[in-house]
Parts: sequence; structure tokens; C-alpha cells
Amino acid sequence: MHEGRGDLPGLIADLRSGTAAGVPVHEFVLLLQEAIDGGAHDVAAFANSDNLAAFFSPIRRTSRGMSGNAIVSSRPLMMPSVIDLPRERQPRAAASAAIDVYATRILVVDAHFENRVSWRRGGLFSESARARQADALLRAIPGDGAVIVGGDFNTWLGPNEPAWRRLAARFPDTPGPPFAPTFRDRLILDHLFFDIPDGWRVVRMVARDGYGSDHRPVIGVISCASCAPSAPSQRTSP
Repeated sequence: MHEGRGDLPGLIADLRSGTAAGVPVHEFVLLLQEAIDGGAHDVAAFANSDNLAAFFSPIRRTSRGMSGNAIVSSRPLMMPSVIDLPRERQPRAAASAAIDVYATRILVVDAHFENRVSWRRGGLFSESARARQADALLRAIPGDGAVIVGGDFNTWLGPNEPAWRRLAARFPDTPGPPFAPTFRDRLILDHLFFDIPDGWRVVRMVARDGYGSDHRPVIGVISCASCAPSAPSQRTSP
């Protein structure tokens, strides 16, 4: 969300119209980083105005308000919680919640890893900090069941980083290369990882538009031809 500057209404409108993903997407979960709590950029207030469920996890105060991870969903969010990650330079964390889709409970996790550390600890391109945070996240996630993890992992070295490789090994349904850049048209910093039931299909893409952010959204579209439709969505407040 680029400290609340992201065009969340525009992204949702393009998902619903089919502009963002190539097909209309009416049921969705958004995993947002640098969302803002309060003021003109309040992500929870926007979700409420559009009859969506939201969970905001504050991390640190900025000049634009309290910044943190947010999950916004067209389906009810259950059991929201926060996963603290090892601090390297700034506080970092992940937010998680559960949703029901195709009569299956899915844990969704929204993570934001360290982008850089001091030169004393390895400098800008040191991947060890993110590897430690990936290990902590994996320890906090159940070893079975349907799980989707997404976020800004700040993988300056892309899929070559240990953090990416460890997460991809845990999530066997994660689509492989090619990977499109998500930052400045050259860096692959943002990812989605999937462990979904047999018979489900996932297609991953990177949006052409940045929607007011410095990162382009990564979109995963899940389908299941043999699954019965889920019950109609109802908004809840976690």
C-alpha cells in the first residue's frame, strides 16, 4: 500500500471487472503491507464501507499514521492473529486469518520481511535476515491443511534467496518460473505461496498497474471445477 498511498478501490474495481486478472473476480482476499490505520487512508474504514471483512495488525507509527499488515476479504475472516518475526532493523510481522472456500478452511498469511540491514550485518543485499524471518514464519504455520502465504518478502535476489527457496519447499502448489518483476520493473520482491487441496488449480500473475504503490500486486486466481459452490459471503468484524 506504500504507506497508504495505494489505490485500493481501484484495485478492487479492476478485480471485479476482470481488468486486473483477466477474468472477473468477485470473491477475493487481499494481503496488504504498509496499510494505514486511521485518517483518510484507513483501510478498515474502507473495507467496512464496501461490506468487506478486514483485519489490521499494527507494526510501527509513521508520519501518515500507524502502518501495518492488513487482510481484506469478501468472505468472513476467522481466528485473526499476529505472527511476530525476528527483528533485524525494523519491527516486522505477519498477519493471519482463516476463510472458508469450497467447504475447505484456508489459512491466509500476510507477511512483510526486512528490506535491508546495516553494513555491519551484511548490507543491502544480505539475505540472512530474511532467511531467519522465513524460518520463524514457517515454524508458526501449521504443517498440514490448506495455507496461502503472500506479501512483500523483499527478496532482492529473487527466487535465488534462501527465504524464497525455503517457503517454496513448504508450499508445493506454488507456480514456478517465469517470475515477472514487481518493483521498478526489475526486482522480484513480492510473492504468493500455495498449499491447496488436490483438484484445485492456481494461476499466478503480476498486475500491469501499480495502483498508486511502488510495488505491483501479485494476483493468484484459484479455481476448482469439481467443487460445490461455497455459501454466500457475509461480512463479519474479527
